[in-house]
Formats: sequence, structure tokens, C-alpha cells
Amino acid sequence: MTKNKKYGLTNYQIKKAHDKLKFNRQFMNSNGVQVDNKIVPFADFVQNSYTNSDRYVAELQHRAWSVFNYAKSKNLSNVFLTLTLPSIWHKKKMFRDKLINNKKFAGRTYITTLKSPIDKKKYKFLNCHVKQKFNGLDFEPVLDFSETIDKYTPHNASIELSKLLKKFFDDRAYKSINKDNRCYFRVTEPHENGTPHIHMSLFVPSDMKDKIVKALNRLFPAPQSKIETDIDSPVAYLMKYILKTLDDLRDEKSDTTNLTLWYLYHGISRFYTSRTFVSLEVYRRLNGMYTLQNLTEKYDLNEVCVYVYSDTKKIAMIENEYGTIYIPKPVNWSQKLDEADRLGEDGTVQLDSGFETIYKERDFRPIEINIDGEEFVMYDYSLMKHNFENKKSLLENLEPIPLSDIMHKVVKQPYQMNMFELYEYFENIDIESVNPEHYMYTRNLMVERGLMVGERLKLTALEDIQEEFEVMGVF
Repeated sequence: MTKNKKYGLTNYQIKKAHDKLKFNRQFMNSNGVQVDNKIVPFADFVQNSYTNSDRYVAELQHRAWSVFNYAKSKNLSNVFLTLTLPSIWHKKKMFRDKLINNKKFAGRTYITTLKSPIDKKKYKFLNCHVKQKFNGLDFEPVLDFSETIDKYTPHNASIELSKLLKKFFDDRAYKSINKDNRCYFRVTEPHENGTPHIHMSLFVPSDMKDKIVKALNRLFPAPQSKIETDIDSPVAYLMKYILKTLDDLRDEKSDTTNLTLWYLYHGISRFYTSRTFVSLEVYRRLNGMYTLQNLTEKYDLNEVCVYVYSDTKKIAMIENEYGTIYIPKPVNWSQKLDEADRLGEDGTVQLDSGFETIYKERDFRPIEINIDGEEFVMYDYSLMKHNFENKKSLLENLEPIPLSDIMHKVVKQPYQMNMFELYEYFENIDIESVNPEHYMYTRNLMVERGLMVGERLKLTALEDIQEEFEVMGVF
């Protein structure tokens, strides 16, 4: 069953995904905008896979059927593609109906041992390629972590799939087809081992069908791809892959499955379409006034005009043949005060709507500085204060204030470190002076990321860590 499959998620990742889902729902229900002295939560008008999911699913189905109806109106033929990644991206593989570790997986945990020609000692390196063993003078190996565990994640695998598809979209066979005579929609779905793959319904002219199939076979030879050309209902065939990932979200009483948590944790989108129609931003602003296909047709005929701000590119106004059908409402006081006709005789602001956003003042953004390989951070207001104080000091013939006095050295916490930084930090911990709870926390991070073999320890289990310290000879 789907609920019993983990799709490559660890228990820690499942918990983090649940926490993220819970936090997002709480935020959407606890925050909102003020309309006529009433707070309307974001959850009432935001739609995604877990907030107002019925609207999300309805829009998704509308987009898929719009592409299909467009292809049907153009008398285009369907080619269905299933695309997977090479074995190096798969952490596990199926063997006799069971998942086993894949030795070809490039992101696996492994140790490389090198022997120093200077002191004859052996040095072990975790999850890295050694580009250069030593430079002939002393032992300074050149290490590369970019092609190991940090790269081969489901999120990066999804990006790699998009890059593979781009090769096809840039191929002469596809580009030779007029843009109006080609379209597609696709869904990303995980294998049981957590590695994503793609199902895509492609629509092209009948006389180009064989040429497209040959191009797909040339770029993605079997078993990397599977191509089908005899599907009766391509929308229904693809929608079954999409809807099965949403069943648990459409019922608030049901438990969220690991399949949904996989999308949430790795930040992977389920569904994409070709840019056949106007942007979704324009479509959503009109709240179902037009279908996607009808709106695009009217846009092409200049019966619907979209105006955007030249600096921000945000939608300023939408008009049809009868007049203005959308204009964004002002959402800040400064915009209202700039309009003189909004000021009454008594000087008060006359609002034509009670709509106001609830917001907090913007925090000053930190300025990141790198000096001799060390990272520092400085805030805008500190810089302004520093410049002001220096001018004052110069007027009074005093020494200027050093810039270093207002810069703060960046100290990464273990959870902010990448794989190599965390491993190096843990190896250099001073056992004699470290706080046992901090040691346990860092050790648990090492276990969770696969950098250390062992069980996670509870932060209250000081006896266990004291035994570990005794083995190291600390006590």
C-alpha cells in the first residue's frame, strides 16, 4: 500500500515534512487580511495541494484538459513518454520484488583511505573523490564533494530530469515544429526508492510523429525511457498518476501519506504544462471568468489586454472589449496618500475599500562580507550609524571608527553546515571541554545525514554519552 511505502524518506525527514505541513496550515489559518473590520485568513483564498486542495485539483484538471482540447482542435497526435534517470541516481533497486542497496548509486556513503608519503599514516575521507593525492612536498590532498552525497538527492534528480527534457526540446526534430502545433503536460512521480521519474503526454502533428519517436529513442534509449503511441485517452491516463498523489489531501480526516510528504520535503512540483496559454497569474486574477483556452484566444485577438508595470512587471490592469475587468487594490497607506482625491476636507483619508494587508515593518537586511576567507555580517543601520559617527569624528579631529567594530563574524550552527563542514566540525570537537548535550545534538545530526554509523541518542540520555566519553578516555 502507498501509506506503507517510505519513498526513500528517513524517519527524521518524515517528521520534518509533517512539521512543515502543520506549520504552513497554522500560518494560513492564523494570518490574513482585514476586510471591513474583519480578518479573513489566507487559508480562505490561497490554494495549493494541502490548502483548499479541491480548488487546486480543479485547476490542475482544467489545465490538463485545456491542453488536450487544444491538441484536439489542432488534430495533433499523442506520444506518451516515461523517462527515468540512470542507475547512479537510484539509491536502491528492485531485486526479486524487494528493495536492495544499489552499488552503482553515486551518492552512497563510503570511505576513501589514503596513505601519506610523509608520515606513512593512513587518512580516511568520507563521501568524497580525491582529485590529487599529494603535491610532492607535504600531504595536501585535493578533495571534491560536489559529485557525491550532496548532489544525488531527489530534488537535484528532479532538476536533472528537466535538463534531460530540455535536450529534447532543443532538438531539431521538436524545434522544427511550429509552436502553435505542439504542446505537452507532464507529472513528476517518485519510484519506491525515492528517485523521481517523469510521465509526459506530448502532442505533435501526425506527419511528425515518427520523427519525434526516433528523436526520443536516440536521446533516451531503453530502458531509460518508455514510449507509447497508442493511448486512447492520454488525459485520463496521465491524470491517474496525478490524482493518486492527492487523494489523502482532499480528505482532512485522512492521514497524509509518505508520497505527499515526499513532494513537500524535497520541494518538487507535481505538474507542468507547455507555455501554450497565457500565464496562470493572469488566469487566476480573473477568477474563472474565462477558460484558459478561451482567454488565450481573446488575448491573441486583442479582445483581452493585460497591462503591467514597467519596473516590477506586475499586473497593473486587465481590460476586455467592455472595459476594465481587473485592477489591483492599493495595499499600503503611502500609495493612498499619494492620490490627492482620496483626502477629504478635514484632511482624513477617504477609503473606497476596507481592504488592508496586515504586515510588519521590514527588518534590515544583513550585508554579507568575506575577508580573507572568513565570513562576516553587517546590518544596514549599523553601516549608516558608522558613516555618521565617522563624519562626526572627523569634524572633531578624532580617529575614525574601524569598520570591523560593527561587523559580526558568522558562526554556523551544526544544522546550517553542509556535509563536509559538519563532518570536519565533529571530528575537531574538543571532547574535554564540549558540552555533552551539544555533542549529542551534533552526533545525532551526523547519524541522520549518514555520516556516522550508530543510533540516535535522546538529549536526556547523558549516561549513554558518558559511556562513549569513557571509551574515548575523557573520564
